[in-house]
Amino acid sequence: MTPIYRWNGQYFGFIKNDRLFSASSQYLGWVTEDGRVWRRNGTFLGEVENENYILRRTSMATPATRAVRATPATPATPARRANRAGKASIAGRIDALGEFAST
Repeated sequence: MTPIYRWNGQYFGFIKNDRLFSASSQYLGWVTEDGRVWRRNGTFLGEVENENYILRRTSMATPATRAVRATPATPATPARRANRAGKASIAGRIDALGEFAST
């Protein structure tokens, strides 16, 4: 299991078996071998950055929608991780998790 954080350092959720889940184990999407992250509806969300973050390039053309994948079984909710210090902005990239409500 890989913990995922918002760029501001707030714990968001986790990746398990190439699937993205919220902190409460809600299935949100999947991760492909190239590090791209797709929403559960098959639309592009962003790219894994520094193993624990998901960012989206603002200048990148949006990739074509992928076929929806089967919803996996809900995993046990792991212990909540402590927040981290926020990171400095990166030119041309935004936190792809900004569309999700804070938990």
